[in-house]
Amino acid sequence: MKTHIIFWGFLVVFCFTGILYGNDWDIYSDAVIEDGDDYWTVRVYDSPPDHTTVDMTGGSANVIQTYDVSTLNMSGGITEVSAHDESTINMSGGTIYTLRAGESSTANVFGGFVNSLHSWDVGIVNVWGEGDVFAVDTREEGIVNISGGTIDRVRVLELGIVNLSGGILNDSLYAGDSGIIYVYGKDLFKFPIGGEYNFGYVYGEWHDGTGFNIDFGSSETYSHVVLIPEPSAVLLLVTGSILFKRRKR
Repeated sequence: MKTHIIFWGFLVVFCFTGILYGNDWDIYSDAVIEDGDDYWTVRVYDSPPDHTTVDMTGGSANVIQTYDVSTLNMSGGITEVSAHDESTINMSGGTIYTLRAGESSTANVFGGFVNSLHSWDVGIVNVWGEGDVFAVDTREEGIVNISGGTIDRVRVLELGIVNLSGGILNDSLYAGDSGIIYVYGKDLFKFPIGGEYNFGYVYGEWHDGTGFNIDFGSSETYSHVVLIPEPSAVLLLVTGSILFKRRKR
């Protein structure tokens, strides 16, 4: 209920802002977006050899697009974000309708609310701490690492990978194509039937001892979920990171 109230409230403000404001801003050096600032499209670029950093502490923007090796630090405000190239998004607050991490970009969600979080190409998405996300989606060769936060739904398709080692998942996991969901923890078990949707579920404990029970959202998800019991979990996470870096090279 809380998630839906925030989401619809965001849409009202989002649309209202779009009607009143149509100004764009192309940023090539460090800048701040704060309370009282309202933009239609914000594009963030580097000015080599310097890397641009934008801090968003408030205000609103219909769309923010990051390029090159730029960084957006968001602690407030409302917007939609699309990350490109090798740019980085660090979100600790505020509201994002859709956050897309594409190409070789990285999105770190430490806090705030994201309605729809996407990883595609070889983009990486990390959900930590107090991040609140309604739906996570990864495809192509995108990677999603979830070690904290609160999430309703997780979906992985094509060659996407989800590494799940913590957090609270309220609804379900869905996997198809060649997508894989790795679950890291202790006393792990999975079943092909049962759960809210009767497609099965996985349960166990995270590394901190917190118990979990997560439903599968389709009958095929069961075969795409791989259980990684500790202490081998840490070793595999490190190995996976090394292999991923080699693949990018």
